[in-house]
Amino acid sequence: MNEREGTTRAYVGAGNGDMLVDRYHLDALAGRLKAERTVIRSGRTRQVAFAKRLFGFPELRDWLLAAGFTAVRGYGEDGRPLTADHKRMVLVADLP
Repeated sequence: MNEREGTTRAYVGAGNGDMLVDRYHLDALAGRLKAERTVIRSGRTRQVAFAKRLFGFPELRDWLLAAGFTAVRGYGEDGRPLTADHKRMVLVADLP
């Protein structure tokens, strides 16, 4: 995905015309998912920009090991070993 590509998600209210639209763009070098949010509520529109920090397994593992844990394992939301296909990351860390 480059700066021009991205993902758009729209949420529409229950028939009242309210809407929320998020446009995401991956900033791979910064490890952030940048978002532009448009909210339409009661006929008024406002826009907000924000970023979500994307933590990778190696970074979290290193922090946990530096904090004194002895081993760290990564799993996906299904309990299987973590892969790039997973949408969620679960870490299990052992105490000394």
